[in-house]
Amino acid sequence: MTAGSGANDTLAFQYVLRSTPEAVRETLTSLREQLEVSDFHTCPGDMWEVVIAEVLNNIVEHAYKERPDGEIQLDVNFQTAVLKAHFVDCGSAMPHGALPEGKSANVDVDIQDMPEGGFGWYLIRTLSDELTYERRGRENHLSLEMPIQVVGG
Repeated sequence: MTAGSGANDTLAFQYVLRSTPEAVRETLTSLREQLEVSDFHTCPGDMWEVVIAEVLNNIVEHAYKERPDGEIQLDVNFQTAVLKAHFVDCGSAMPHGALPEGKSANVDVDIQDMPEGGFGWYLIRTLSDELTYERRGRENHLSLEMPIQVVGG
């Protein structure tokens, strides 16, 4: 992981992690700790960590099909009102070369019929202002921007 601060109260972090759930958790923990050390605090209701976790977990589960030998590059920039993130992996391409629609799951059903998945892309799409995907050669490139609120510091 590398970190640095730039102009306009920007914090930038770069991670390279393996395609495992443990590496995703370690990366998110490291990112939270680095923000704390940098005295950069987002509002408790901000959902940036959920979005980053959902994208990373989708890469692990679907692009790499839970193979632990994959590599994920993550660049995250925190600014006063926006988070920008860029993800690169060499896993499988998105089906049909496009991001999933991210429809909300039907939860108006009996408890035993509740879906176990299908919420991730809905959350990512709902919470992001900008979301792009491109397959470049053997690499998947996903970028997103989402609003955040910075407090105190």
